[in-house]
Formats: sequence, structure tokens, C-alpha cells
Amino acid sequence: MTEQNNCDEREAEHRRRVVRRRRDMDFTPVRNGMDFLHSAFEHLSKRDGEPGARDLKYAVLHLQAAVEVLLKARLIREHWSLVFSDPGKAKRTDYDKGSFQSCTVLGAVDRLNNIVSLQISKEQRQAISNLADTRNALTHLGHTGSVYAVETQAAYVLDFLLTFIHKELQPKLTSEGPYVKTAMEALRNRLGEVKALVKQRSQRLEGELKPLVGHTVQCPDCQQWALVLGDEPACHFCLSRSEPHVAAVWYAENYAATDVLSICPSCGEYTVVIGASVAQGKTAGLDICFRCTTEYTDWRGCELECGMLVDPRKEPLICDPCMTDVAERFGEGSR
Repeated sequence: MTEQNNCDEREAEHRRRVVRRRRDMDFTPVRNGMDFLHSAFEHLSKRDGEPGARDLKYAVLHLQAAVEVLLKARLIREHWSLVFSDPGKAKRTDYDKGSFQSCTVLGAVDRLNNIVSLQISKEQRQAISNLADTRNALTHLGHTGSVYAVETQAAYVLDFLLTFIHKELQPKLTSEGPYVKTAMEALRNRLGEVKALVKQRSQRLEGELKPLVGHTVQCPDCQQWALVLGDEPACHFCLSRSEPHVAAVWYAENYAATDVLSICPSCGEYTVVIGASVAQGKTAGLDICFRCTTEYTDWRGCELECGMLVDPRKEPLICDPCMTDVAERFGEGSR
């Protein structure tokens, strides 16, 4: 009877261990982030054709999760308190329990740049921000945007993330090192498949965009040099459309030399971006109207600060509407 009891106790202990193993989740931040990243690739690089809308949705959701987890894993390596929304109020006991509000993903980017002294570029930060916006739209509002834009966003962020893992996480990993190394080898091959889809579409559009390079800028949705300016700025890559003023405001705030728009002397709209870059040359310094595409590089602002641009050869540097207004006021005063 005693032997039977011992046997029963051993079997019960074995079952308890099995249950504990099943309940335990062996996901450290790095392993968790890599799992999300692997899932994003699975949805993006379909072996049986291009990804569908559902694949793209889950690719974005899981890629955004991977970005957030892996960026914060690098912050934790620097110091655990840096992942708190307010590091000044961080408590180790809260961190160990996971009971705290963490910083945003863009907050993590800024802390990595400003505190850890990494070099995440403005373009990379913008791509991460765009992905976060797309993720929020998918989660809370439903998303009906272009699959091409989503696909290109994902490809850009994936490219950044693999480089980030290789340079900032992988070299100092210990127990997780072999796992991450094996995963990275597989993911690099999958990235090639995703980028190939983007490249093929870009190549198909080269002939179509070639005569338009003088008034084509980088698209805010897909980051491709395919947003053709005009009465209705439209991206030939992701097929997104916008109003001239909306496109100009977004571009000025994110890419231009200044975020202040000027009034176009030709069409009279606040749609001139100062210090834009167009596909022809891709260098900053062009002042161009996002509606009528007239170029005003080297023009000056009206001396009366009305926002209108003035030909630098004009003396005085006062636009015609302001000059007319001054003349009318002067005439009224002399009567």
C-alpha cells in the first residue's frame, strides 16, 4: 500500500510539473519581440502569392508590437527605469511585477537617441510613427487604406528593425544568442521577399513617373518618391490622394526646411513649401507650390509679412496685393 501511495505521489508531482511548464511563458522581452517579428514576416511574405488584407492587418499589428518590445528591450539594457513613462517615479518593485505605465514607442526612440546615444534617423522615426498610426487605425477605426502603402511601411520598418537587432541587441545576448542568431538568418531571407514586391512595383512605375520628377515628392503614406503634386496630389505607388494644403502642411512639418507655408502668387493658396525635395535630384532647397507646382526658389517673403512670396528682382519687396492696399490707404489719407 505504501509503495502504491509513493507511486501516486510521484505521478501527482509529475502532473504538477507538467502543468507548471505549460502555464509558464518562456518569453523574455527579446524572445517576445522576435516572436512578434516572426509572425509579421509570416503574414507579409506569403509563399502562395501576395499577402491579402487580413495578412497585412496582422502583419502591422505584430510588427508594431515587435518594434515596441525590442526598442524597449534596448532601453532596459541601459537601465530598467527608462521604460517607465516617468523614469523619475520608477520603482524597482513595480518593474519586477510589471505593474507600471511604460513610455510610448516614439518616446523609446527619443530616449534611445538622447540618452543611449543611438542614431535612429528622422526618416526611421517617421516610419515608426506612420506604422503606429496605421496600427491604431486598424485596431480602433478599421482601415481602408492602400495595401501598397501598408506593405511598403512594413518593409521599411522591417529593414530598420533587423539592423537594430543585429547592432544593438544581438552582440550582448547570452542565453538567447543562439535563438536570435538562427531566427535572424531566416528573417533576412524573408525580408528579401517582402522588399522584392516593393521593388517590382517601383520599377513598373519608373517610366510613368520619369516626366514628372520635377514636381514629385516623397509620399507620407508609403515613403516612396511617387507623390505627384497638383490640384489633387496623388501617389502613383500606393494610390493615396490628398488635398494640396493638407499635403503641404504634412510635408512642411516632417520633411521641409521650415514648417511655415507661404502664399503662392500664382494660385493664391497657402500651399508653397519652403525647402522641399523633389524626385529630380532628391536634394532639399526647392520652394514649390503643392497645388500649381510653380517653383519659387530664391523668392523672398513680402516685407509687410502677409505671407505672399515676392520676386527678388522687385523693388521694394512688397507683393502686388499689399502694394495696392498701401496705395488705396495712402489715397484715402490724402483726401
